[in-house]
Amino acid sequence: MKIRVLQIVTRLAIRGVPRHVLNLAAGLDKQRYETLVLAGRSDPGEGSMLENAKSQGISIAEEPLLQRRVDPLVDARAFAAIYKLIRSRNFHVVHTHISKAGFLGRLAARCAGVPVIVHTYHGWVQELNTRNVAGRIFLRCEKLGARISDALIAVGDNVIGNAQENGVGKPSQYSVVPNGIDLESFAAKVPSAVGLVEGAPVIGTVGSLTPEKGFSVLLDAMPSVVERFPQATLYIIGDGPLRSALEQQGRERALAGAVRFVGGVDDIRPWLQSFDLFVQPSLHEGQGIALMEAMASGRPVIASRVGGIPEVVIDNETGILVPPGDPEALAASICALGADERRRRQLAAIGRARVRSQYPLERMIRGVEEIYETLLADKRISQ
Repeated sequence: MKIRVLQIVTRLAIRGVPRHVLNLAAGLDKQRYETLVLAGRSDPGEGSMLENAKSQGISIAEEPLLQRRVDPLVDARAFAAIYKLIRSRNFHVVHTHISKAGFLGRLAARCAGVPVIVHTYHGWVQELNTRNVAGRIFLRCEKLGARISDALIAVGDNVIGNAQENGVGKPSQYSVVPNGIDLESFAAKVPSAVGLVEGAPVIGTVGSLTPEKGFSVLLDAMPSVVERFPQATLYIIGDGPLRSALEQQGRERALAGAVRFVGGVDDIRPWLQSFDLFVQPSLHEGQGIALMEAMASGRPVIASRVGGIPEVVIDNETGILVPPGDPEALAASICALGADERRRRQLAAIGRARVRSQYPLERMIRGVEEIYETLLADKRISQ
């Protein structure tokens, strides 16, 4: 009999964390584990990876009551639904991701008597640093979630540092398991993206159109870039609640012909391989899966010096780091690198080598499996 694992994620939006969860579900040793992914409802405009997951043969349970927005009555019903599912399947391991799924899922797992409860912090939620009423409530929930967890996984040391500074969990609970990506998939040559306008340079970025991704900073930087490179074009891949506001910002900056909002795409590789330069202007970031994917695709990168990004990008060696929220510094780096093809090739080659050595998907999956096995042995569970 196999170990039954339930992965719970708030939603399967086209974002880094859901991709991480699906990669984990698909990669766990199928001789040892039987895995189900429970996912809630995506927000409008975020897209969904549900059909893609099903096409890969990943078992998915949908729970529409599980949503990002806080609503006590709906959240209570979502908790009841998660608890019912857990009790009906007798899972050995419940592994949660993202704050809402993390709290409701761990609480339901503890109430249902699940032997092993694990949570992954993919980044630090900035609302937990606020000291208003909502921030204090969220922080208390996070502390409770940590107390009922058998293990806490962080994608980088910076995430653990933020959690410990806020009194979430004990040091002994934490393990670092960095994100991993399918290196061979991103190294493989694919047909070019359709609809690209040739420019000098072609600049690209990928992410959900949400405040923490810092796309407004990038749009503020673009007038200086266009002044230096009149034919430059920025492609923004992704969707989200800020799309209309960002499109309006682009119009206000007179960037209508220089910025293209592509929306969500099923396969990011053709776009990444078409960019001359990849920019990640995040204001907050756990580690940056899209950044790793760009580096694995052989793209030179510019990114904010924030969160776990400096653990991935070594400044002036595997990419360029700039202060977060600084459009002038960002524009200067884009212009300097855009004018130096030799430097771009050098950074791209070293960056690709670093990602290949440090962030293979198999290492991430095996790291999680090791944590499961240690906890299962402690609970004297072997199937």
